[in-house]
Parts: sequence; C-alpha cells; structure tokens
Amino acid sequence: MIATPFRAILAVALLSGATASTAQLGGGLGGLLGGAMPNIASVGAGNAAGVLSYCVKNKLVNATSASSILGKLTGKPGVTESSGFKLGQQGTIKTDNSALSLTALKSKAKTKACDLVLNHAGSLL
Repeated sequence: MIATPFRAILAVALLSGATASTAQLGGGLGGLLGGAMPNIASVGAGNAAGVLSYCVKNKLVNATSASSILGKLTGKPGVTESSGFKLGQQGTIKTDNSALSLTALKSKAKTKACDLVLNHAGSLL
C-alpha cells in the first residue's frame, strides 16, 4: 500500500507530465493516479455513455467499438437526459462517492480511463 502523502505527490507528478510504467505503480489507472481513480464498476449508464462520447470525440478509444456500445447505451430511456451523461460529455467520470475529470490527465491516463469505461459500459447493456 502506498502512503497517502506519496499518493498525492505521485498524482501531481503524473499530472505534470512525469512518466512511470503501470507495473512500477501497482498497475491500472488507480496505480497511475496513486489510487485516486473512482470505482469504474459503480459508474452508471448515463455517465458511462457521456464519458464514451467524450472519449470518441477526443480519439481516446477505438471509435468502432465505442460507437457501437455508445449507440446502445444512449438508446436506453433516460440516459441522455441524466446529469451523469452531461458530466461525462465534459470528461468527468462520476460515481456516488467520487469524480475524476479526464481533462486534467495526461494522454496515457486518459486513454486507460476511457478503456476502463468502455469495458464497463459493455456490461451495462
């Protein structure tokens, strides 16, 4: 387990452009951010769809895969009207307990977050 002050320093370093492999940091996006990643499994359909639209627009995921899932999610009642969808379109991953703005992240972390949301979104269909 990484000590909390180190997590903060690590997150600042990564946001400012420092690099490190995911293996060195414990793997996954949570490792890249020192554990600051929201629990993707608790992201709702609206926010997942919004984030996917942000990711496609910014070319952070495979557009073919994401567009198929995005189309199915946005076809569900209430998804595009939800506040989570609107936040997601702005690049914010939102759960009940936390939020993470992708706009502040470096490219590698954005791409990883988008991949995680894409994988989770498939489970919401």
